[in-house]
Order: sequence, then structure tokens, then C-alpha cells
Amino acid sequence: MTILKAIRAAIQLPSEVSEFEHRYLARMNRVGLWFFALHIPVFVLVAWFNDTGPLLALALTLGVMAGPVIASKTLSNPRRVSEIFGFSAMLMGGLLAHFGQGPVQIEMHFYFFALLAMLVIFGNPMVVVVAAVTAAVHHLLVWMVLPVSIFNYEAPIWVVAIHAAFVVLESVAAIYIARSFFDNVIGLEKIVNERTAQLDRRNRDMRVVLDNVEQGLVTLDADGAMSTERSAILERWLGAAKGHETFVSYLEHSVPSTALAFEVAYDQLTADMLPPDVAIDQLPTRMSIAERHFGLGYTPIVGTGDERPQLLVMISDVTAAHERERLERDQRELMSIVDRVLTDRIGFVEFFEEADDLVTSIVGDVVDDMAALKRAIHTLKGNAMLFGVQSMAELCHTMETGIVEDHRRPLASEREAMALHWNTLKQKLSAIIDADNGVISVGPEAFTTLLGAAVSGTNPARLAEMIAELKLEPTAARLRRVAEQSQRLARRLGRGDIVVDCVDNGLRLDPERWAGFWSAFVHIVRNAIDHGLERPDDREAAGKTREGHLRLSTVIEAGEFVVRIADDGRGIDWEAVRERALSLGLPSETHADLERALTHDGLSTAGGVTEFSGRGVGVGAVMAACANHGGRMQITSEPGQGSTFAFHFPVSQYTTNPRAFLVAA
Repeated sequence: MTILKAIRAAIQLPSEVSEFEHRYLARMNRVGLWFFALHIPVFVLVAWFNDTGPLLALALTLGVMAGPVIASKTLSNPRRVSEIFGFSAMLMGGLLAHFGQGPVQIEMHFYFFALLAMLVIFGNPMVVVVAAVTAAVHHLLVWMVLPVSIFNYEAPIWVVAIHAAFVVLESVAAIYIARSFFDNVIGLEKIVNERTAQLDRRNRDMRVVLDNVEQGLVTLDADGAMSTERSAILERWLGAAKGHETFVSYLEHSVPSTALAFEVAYDQLTADMLPPDVAIDQLPTRMSIAERHFGLGYTPIVGTGDERPQLLVMISDVTAAHERERLERDQRELMSIVDRVLTDRIGFVEFFEEADDLVTSIVGDVVDDMAALKRAIHTLKGNAMLFGVQSMAELCHTMETGIVEDHRRPLASEREAMALHWNTLKQKLSAIIDADNGVISVGPEAFTTLLGAAVSGTNPARLAEMIAELKLEPTAARLRRVAEQSQRLARRLGRGDIVVDCVDNGLRLDPERWAGFWSAFVHIVRNAIDHGLERPDDREAAGKTREGHLRLSTVIEAGEFVVRIADDGRGIDWEAVRERALSLGLPSETHADLERALTHDGLSTAGGVTEFSGRGVGVGAVMAACANHGGRMQITSEPGQGSTFAFHFPVSQYTTNPRAFLVAA
């Protein structure tokens, strides 16, 4: 039973006739009619040569031909027409064997097998079955009635059986070929339709996903053109796209800066200038539109053969994460500031007041001189980093980049951002900064000294002088503060733990009068660490201790107040200074020329710009602050041994009694 089902399944075609099959069979049936029509003259000639009755051949061939003609005109199902053709073909074979009686009559039987083979072009196993049955019945009946019509000798029944066996054998093969032809060629339309339907379903499913996913997905070809299948949310975020518009062109409508960065990096990726992973890492990963922030991710899609690689771009709305990160960053920064206030309140208050003045001048755009503006921004940036206000340092760095690279003044948007951020910081810190404003703190040692002087009857003028000194800041506190900042900075710059020696010689300064100088002095400290001190391994290779050394001092020498900072680093590369001076058109013939060039804005021997240095502004800023106090700067440097910067100020300029403002305790 199972075998019969299998045979029936192989022979019987699906009931539905596809449009493609209908067209194909109609064409093959027309060809078949012409094929049968050609039999008429051929069979008449065969009968004439063999003297078997040409007129009878004409009549019988026309009679057999009538079947295919009538079927073609009356039957709507082309498969049934083809089956009639299979029946008629075997009759034509029988006529050929009959009218070809003679020496080669037996060879005429090959025509049956040729016809069976040709019938597979209809792709219908039933046509072969009809033909095979017709051939078998024809041979049996004709052999019984008129055997000479089949064989040119008295053939026994077993010969007929052998002929039938060969017909069956060929028919089995022909049926298999016909079914395969139907399934793989004639039925191709059905296969394509089914596959198309599957793809349509998959596309609909994918469209549902793309219309509802909360992530912008789009693929780019090697030319950067976007596929038309992309997330619906992408257009809600960035606007409508124009067909196969390039991704760069698409981004230019809303985020031109990101578009430019993407274009440069994508060109490197498609040009194979860099390894793919490295090139992809160069593509922008963040962009902002109005108040929304987006993250960009990329996955290469590598094709097969000669296909050029594509890139899947994934855009995610990270506004919430960005805001959370900002709040966490602000919280960490605030905690760091509070910690600085607790450990060095006086220093932080001084920084805060100085920074407030700098911010006012920067955001008010009141500084006309570009060099002075760069110094103000660079000073604010340096001090903000030292006191842990990293957010202000980043705003300053952005302004510096615009000034140096774009040769422009800070944009209104940049100034507004700085003003808004600074006012926010002031509101947060006002309670801490103003908590004891105007209070003069007296340490136990100073209190004991004052009490002892009062009890011992010290001269009233000297006692008044001692009380006035309480408002002055010991340089020891200032140097200690700079030392702590230096050690923190050294660790951030990879210089490891450094040793800082402080020698104050008991001097005191008016903190308000000297705030501007100390604010700028940080540039020299930063340069000493970043440009002067080597990394621990480099120092060890040079035969030095792994720990770098700084020496900070204040002293009275020859009627001058002197502030010094000395390091034991690599020293100043005067040849590099000379080359940079020449490139800027500055005098560089004498050593004095080189020292003056070192203070010129824009001259830096650093290999690149970092958040700490490389702008060529720091030395000029501290030189300007020194000049504002009537001082002068002296530079001493030995290659491989280190550098010393000394700032000399005349004591007599402040008062006829120097001790009132500059006191040796």
C-alpha cells in the first residue's frame, strides 16, 4: 500500500496549474503539433519507398494527427492535451513501424524509445505513463492481429515481452526525469512564489520589529548609502531620509559636526587605510541633538565572494544614562570640592574668589587682548583642575581649542555655558564658602606668642604689628598647598610619587595682594612636572632616583622677595625652543632671546596638546602676573639636571615698612 502511494505521488502532479506552467505547456503543445504535422510527408515517403501504401499512410497519419489537433482546440487544461500527445506519439511510432516494413523494420522500434525520451519535456509523468501503456497495448494487439506490422519475422510472444520490458524500463527513468523537470523547472514559479511569500513574511516581521524597536538601526553600503529598511524611530529622532541617501548627508541636517567626524573615519574604513577594528574605533560614538543624547555603535557585515562589506549602525537614546552620568559626575566633583574645602579651606576660598573674577571677565567678553584672554582661560583651567573642579576645566579646554585651532574668540554659547555652570557651582558652595567670611583664625602657637608678648609688656607698636600679621598668610601654608597639588598632579601624569621640599623662611604675605600671582604660579608648577620631571623608568635609566624632586622656597635676598621652584628633571631643551622661536618669527640668537621666546604665547615644546599643557600659554601667564607685581623672572636650566624658575620682587615697593606686608616671623 505504501509503495502504491509512493508511485501515485510520483506520477500525479498537484492539481493546480500555475501561470508559468500553463504558458510553458501551451508553447510545447504548439511545438508538438508542428512535430506531428511533419510526420505526414515523412510517413508518405517511407510508405512509398517500402511500397506499403502511401495513400494509406497519408490517411492514417492524418487520422492520428486529428487527435492532438482536436485536443488543442477543445481542452482547456494543457496537461490533458499533453497526455493526448503522448498517446498520439506512440500511434505515430506504430505507423512508422508498419509502413517501414522491410530489412530495417526492427530498427524502426527505436523511434518508440526516442519518443518516450522526448515526452519528458512536458514535465508530466502521466504523459509518459499514457505513452508506455499505449506502446505495450499496441504491440500486443497488433502482434496478435497483424504481426508483420511489428516484426519482419515470425516473432514469438517472449520477443514482444522483451520489447515491453524495455519500454517499461525506459518509462521508469522518463517518469523520474519528467517529475524532476516539473519540480525544479516548471514548478520553479511555485518555489519562487513560496520563497517570495516567506521573504514577504520575514520582511513583514522585520518591519514590525523595525517599527517598534527603541533603537535606530540602519545598514550602510561601502559608499555610505543607507538601506531603505531602517528603524522607524530613526526618522522620529533625526528626521525623514531621502531613499538611499548617504548617512553623512542624513546626519548633516541635524548634527553636522558628527557628520564630518563620521565622514573622515568612514573614508578610512572603506579605503582600508587602517585595520577594520581600528578604523571602526575612530567612528563617532556620541552625538547630541538639542537636549537629547545618542550613542552610536557599529558592527561590520562581511559579505561573501566579491560583495563589498556593509556596516550596521546602531543608534540608541542615552539621554537618561547621560543625565545619570552627569549627576554622578557632578556629585563626585562636589564631594571632591567639599574634601578640598575641609583640608584647605583658605586655599580653596582664594581659588574660588580668583576664579569668580576670571569667569566674570571671560563670560562678559570684556578682555579685548587675545593673548590676555588665553592666559585668563588657561589660568582658570589649571587652577580648576588642581582644586578638583574638572567640569570648569573641560569648559575652558573647549574654549582654548576654539581660540587656538579656529582662531576665534569664545562663542556666545560657550560663554553662556560657562556662566550657567559657574553660577550653579556658586549656589551649591555658597553656604560653605561664606560660612565664616571675615573671620581671622589664630592657631595655638600664634595665640601663645601674642599672649606672651602682651603679658611681658612688649612695645605697643611691636604688639600692634604682631596683631596685624594675623591677617597675613604664612608662605609655609601656601608652599604646602602647592606641594600637595604637585603630588596629586604628578600621580595623574604618571610621574609616580614625588618628593617636594618646602622652605618658607617664616615669611608672610598679604593673601589678597598676592592671590593673582599664586593663581598664575600653578602654570610653572604644572610645567615642572609635565615637561620637567621624567617618568620613574626614564629617571632610573638616566641614573637618577625613581622619585622626582621639587623644591619650593620663599626668601628675602638683597632686598628682594624671591619665590623659587626647582626640579631635578630633564631640563629645558633650548634647541627645541630655538626651532619653535624661528618658526614663529621670534628672535633666537642669544640665550636672553630664548628666555623671552619661552614666555611668548603659543610657543610650546610639548609633543601635543593635553588637558594639562601644550598650549604655550602658561609661562607667559605667570610672567605677566609677575610683572603686575613689579617683579622679574629668572630661568636657570641644565640639560639632564633640571630647571629653576625664580621670581624676584622688590620689597620696598609695598611700604616704607616692609614688615607690614611682607614679614619674616
